[in-house]
Amino acid sequence: MPATATTADLRLALEQERAARQEAEAANQAKSAFLAVMSHEIRTPLNGVLGMAEVLADSGMREDQKQALDTIADSGNLLLTIVNDILDLSKVEAGKLELEMMPTCVTEVFHSLCRQFRPRVEAKGLSFTSVLSGLMAREEVWAELDPTRLTQVLGNLLANALKFTSEGAVTFTVHAREVTNGCVALDFRIRDTGSGIHAAQHKKLFSPFAQAEVSVNRLHGGTGLGLVVAQQICREMGGGIDFTSAAGEGSEFHVSLVLQSTEPSAEDPAQDELDWSNEVLQRHRWRVLAAEDNLTNQLVLRHLLKEFDLDLTILPDGAELCALWRAGGADLILMDVNMPVMDGVAATSEIRRAEREEGCAPVPIIAISANAMAHQIEGYLAQGMTAHVAKPTRKSDLVAAMARALAGSSLP
Repeated sequence: MPATATTADLRLALEQERAARQEAEAANQAKSAFLAVMSHEIRTPLNGVLGMAEVLADSGMREDQKQALDTIADSGNLLLTIVNDILDLSKVEAGKLELEMMPTCVTEVFHSLCRQFRPRVEAKGLSFTSVLSGLMAREEVWAELDPTRLTQVLGNLLANALKFTSEGAVTFTVHAREVTNGCVALDFRIRDTGSGIHAAQHKKLFSPFAQAEVSVNRLHGGTGLGLVVAQQICREMGGGIDFTSAAGEGSEFHVSLVLQSTEPSAEDPAQDELDWSNEVLQRHRWRVLAAEDNLTNQLVLRHLLKEFDLDLTILPDGAELCALWRAGGADLILMDVNMPVMDGVAATSEIRRAEREEGCAPVPIIAISANAMAHQIEGYLAQGMTAHVAKPTRKSDLVAAMARALAGSSLP
């Protein structure tokens, strides 16, 4: 009997473990589904806000109008940052956070952040000090890194320093030194005289969705995701992030990276891509079909592309787009995903099926969607779409994606 009881107990324990695992998996799937829906529902109206703000910024305005528009854009971008933190967390959890490493002037990244944050810090009545030391004090330092992600990490830390400091100062320093094998060690430090962090809360700081204190969230806002993502970015670049802090005594965050040194480059990759993209879109009157059911998004799309001499037709759903494509073809298709009658995935499948039957070359199809989580993008590409541009749609991102699709290659 004891042996029978032990076997029964083991079987029960295994069943309980299996049930708990299934429950946890179901909860995780529910969380992912909820985040995907919320991301989409927030990004959709933001596309109208930020898209039209970008259009108005190029239209010529009085200074007071420009200030009002900047406030709208800043508020919209703050909301977008929160949504992007959630998307980046989904990439971290899926192991799909990717870096675009390239020769980068670290000195310029530092100065760019100073230009961005100094006015904001001083507008709050705080002092802002920036310090270059080591190699950085003597010469420009270049290294192989992802400039966008490094800016994201340091920008998050500077924004936190500004957010949690009501009086005193914010200090931003960087020290560079040569190490072995042609590498350079970079040490960034962001110090503030703000509220600091209780020792009991230190372990929670790099946990997803965990603000150090609920009261902090109520006072300052934020999701608590920025540091989680920043930590993972630093790890992906072969470095780390740590901090020292005490309640009432401020905080200091430290980002350390060891990167391959590179030679200075006279080229500006971002400007090169912008120039190349504009040239591709202007070299021909491309026939472009777009499916978009939202009238605001239709307006944004027309304004973003108005400088190019495109034969652009916007349809309200995938079915009408497919019909027009069958009648006259297209050089490029811009496809929303969530639409009535026929959604973007179904329309793409219909087009790809017709191409296979007729033996014709596939037309590039770019998904332009507020569905921008890692697993969603993978799904669209697996369904036959060529590329994905997230909403809110930035003109530079859209034009670059269109140019790459039309040219059939990346930058030469």
